[in-house]
Amino acid sequence: MAAENKHELLIEFGTQLRELREASGLSQSDLEGPPVAGFSIKTISAKERGVGSRAPEWDFVKRYVKRCRDRRDPRQKVPVEKYDETTWARTWELLEDALAEQTRAWRDSDSPAAGSARPGRRLGLPVGDCDPLLLEVHPAIQLPGTDPAAVLPAYVPRAHDARLREIVDGMLDDGRSRLVTLVGGSSTGKTRAGWELLQYLERAQPGRWWLWHPYNPTHPQAVLADLERVGRHTIVWLNEAQHYLMPNNQRLAERVAAGLRNLLHTPDRGPVLILATIWPQYWDTLTSPPSSGGPEPYEQARKLLTGTRVSVADTFTPAELAALDVPGVDPRLGYAAGRAEGGRITQYLAGAPELEDRYRAAVPAARAVIQAAMDARRLGHPLAIPHALLAQAADGYLDDHDWDALDKSWLEQALSYASKPCKGARGPLTRIRSRPTAPTVGSGQPYVRLADYLEQLGRVERTDSYPPPSLWEAFAATVTDPDLLRHLGHEARWRGRYQRAISLYSLAADRGDADAWWLLASMREDAGDPAGAENLARLAATRGVTAPLHRLASRRRVAGDVASARALTKQAAGLGNLDALVDLGQLAEKEHDHNSAARLYRQAADGGNHRALGNLALLRDRDGHHAEAVALAIQAADGGNPWALQDLALSRDYDGHHAEAVALAIQAVERGAGSALRHVGLAREDEEDYAGAEEAYRLANDHGEVHGLFCLAVLLEEVYQDTAGGEEAFRQAADRGSVDALTVLAERADQAGDTATADALIARAVELGYLDVFRELASAREEDNPDRAENLLRQAAHMGCKYSWFDLALKDAAGDLAGTEAVCLKAADRGALNALEKLALLWERAGAHADAEKLRRFGLVETRSTETSGPHSTWIAAPLDFASYGGPVAE
Repeated sequence: MAAENKHELLIEFGTQLRELREASGLSQSDLEGPPVAGFSIKTISAKERGVGSRAPEWDFVKRYVKRCRDRRDPRQKVPVEKYDETTWARTWELLEDALAEQTRAWRDSDSPAAGSARPGRRLGLPVGDCDPLLLEVHPAIQLPGTDPAAVLPAYVPRAHDARLREIVDGMLDDGRSRLVTLVGGSSTGKTRAGWELLQYLERAQPGRWWLWHPYNPTHPQAVLADLERVGRHTIVWLNEAQHYLMPNNQRLAERVAAGLRNLLHTPDRGPVLILATIWPQYWDTLTSPPSSGGPEPYEQARKLLTGTRVSVADTFTPAELAALDVPGVDPRLGYAAGRAEGGRITQYLAGAPELEDRYRAAVPAARAVIQAAMDARRLGHPLAIPHALLAQAADGYLDDHDWDALDKSWLEQALSYASKPCKGARGPLTRIRSRPTAPTVGSGQPYVRLADYLEQLGRVERTDSYPPPSLWEAFAATVTDPDLLRHLGHEARWRGRYQRAISLYSLAADRGDADAWWLLASMREDAGDPAGAENLARLAATRGVTAPLHRLASRRRVAGDVASARALTKQAAGLGNLDALVDLGQLAEKEHDHNSAARLYRQAADGGNHRALGNLALLRDRDGHHAEAVALAIQAADGGNPWALQDLALSRDYDGHHAEAVALAIQAVERGAGSALRHVGLAREDEEDYAGAEEAYRLANDHGEVHGLFCLAVLLEEVYQDTAGGEEAFRQAADRGSVDALTVLAERADQAGDTATADALIARAVELGYLDVFRELASAREEDNPDRAENLLRQAAHMGCKYSWFDLALKDAAGDLAGTEAVCLKAADRGALNALEKLALLWERAGAHADAEKLRRFGLVETRSTETSGPHSTWIAAPLDFASYGGPVAE
């Protein structure tokens, strides 16, 4: 959850404001008069451009929307719901929540300290002493006549191997550390390619390199425990990197990624080779740039991974297949080449067809435990799945006939069937056996892991299936980790099953999870019980968790209940919430009581709140104490809030001190606020100082912010009318990985009919983790080339973008109320966050306002199937029950 993404969210929100104004047929000057403090053209422009680091005040947003509605050009046919204050309040509140979450995540994501490796025994083992099977290289199928000891067939180099060796050769030449991420589907040869790269490195520098494979007690904890000890000539082996970078504790995930970035960027610890493997869907999640849908959960991982991808194809090329048809090739390779479909050699060698056959042919009980494991993994359960979970979940995957037919030993028989090797490769479910030197997993009960190939198959085949209640109840009975419980609660809530989410959030809150307390309070407020939400927030505060009380105050402020908001903020501040103290300081500032504001900011700063230091810096600057303001902003930046310097730079720029503003912005960038110079440029543009804007954008580019180069390209084209210069800047930005520039160039190529160039640019954006490029281009081509638009959406849907699938399905069902309802319900089952809101809007347009409101408040009935037909009221959950789970909710 990134600080830099904070500014992208502000830009997106500002874009929504501007689009409303333009749709209303208004200019900025149309909104300005009569004069109101804080509502000048300059302010309007700044808010529309997302300048600053805080959300616009709600009063500003409310007035802005009202003026757009009241002064709209009557010739503009704008739907009345575009001006709905409640909808805008929800959007603004999401922005506020996202910004607050990012601030908390930033404070909690401190990376391991920089510096040289700690003294001690060298990590890992010499490469020559490593065992490929212990490094999770898949053993190959066995055939009659082959040596059982030869677990791996002779290696046939493929296209990606040349790229891997090129990267390693570069590392050996310049001595700089490298990260390589092998991206490909299950059983495509990623881990084997990594193993062969180790052998290449060992041959180049015999005995010099050691390999460290961190995994105990958990993957991320093992990394953090010893990362500072990693020194020169170490290979950090991160097979299935999602286990390290996507644990359910996102703060832990960001600490791991930040620590790995620090290792790569500390020259005196190199050269180090970090070798990672990952599936494409996890790569897309980790490397997707910020969007307007909410905070960015994996900013450190995105910055770590971007530009490190080496793709491993699912299939052998014709030339690679031909290399298998020569004398002396391992017979298993020839066997696979003659039987694998479409060149899927490595999958066949790893037993994938046998795994799928074993799954398809399974008796009901065995199929039930495999499907329960599939659903558990796709919902985010860790790799180790306890027997108890499968035993409790299985009945939901069996009909009455099959359930009644089970005998007492059904679970043992099912697991025995699922654990049998497939021609020497692992079976569908493999028992996890603890090593004698490792601590016992969990409580000591038996655990199994699902075969990678079947996990990938389950993510595709079961994507439309809402898991049965028995699985959720098994989660509640067997999961004790509060981060995982909260994550599973999210999975239920995203699917519209609010009652199930409450039960899981309650369990997490019982175990001390602060975020779960807030989620319960906010759901209670959304369900129409503000008093209950307030009581729950106060109860949390008595247990040392004051954030829900503070965030509830923010919600009350959005709702216009200023008195309640102030009272709750004071309560939170009195109980020690430092953010609430800062909010009280802001209220004092609005009332022109600068002495009280300064006192409150200093009190919060003394408690360690660096946001307060930033606010105090701005306050002292407004009062004319510029040197003190700079010192405070630097202190805030050194404490982890570099945006204090950015805010001060923008304040100085606003007052006409442009050179000083640039100098402060450079300091902000050097301390981590990468967008500071770009925002100075945007502020200069607002003042029509285009030379100053150009200077700031070029400086931003010089300091490594590629979006500054993108802004320069826009300036050159739109202001200077320099088409050639703008095009060149767009291309430079695209070459440096700007997805915005790639999208612009792809759209232009597509409009010009050069689909080959457009597709190549799209592929580059996708490689950087930006699947939304398909949707953006589809939207641009919808009117002039609907067939191309549909093709783009289908490509994205095929690659796993649930929102592109949703777009297509809604287009197919257009005009059919029942069909559109069914699409929305299926999208909810898939976990599309916007599905319920689209369904509620559909019902409102059909006149069912009461049902739409109930749907928003209570969600869907958990047991509803996507095949259900009938009145939509039967799909709405009953009023939510917050008291039946015990713990804090019942209190």
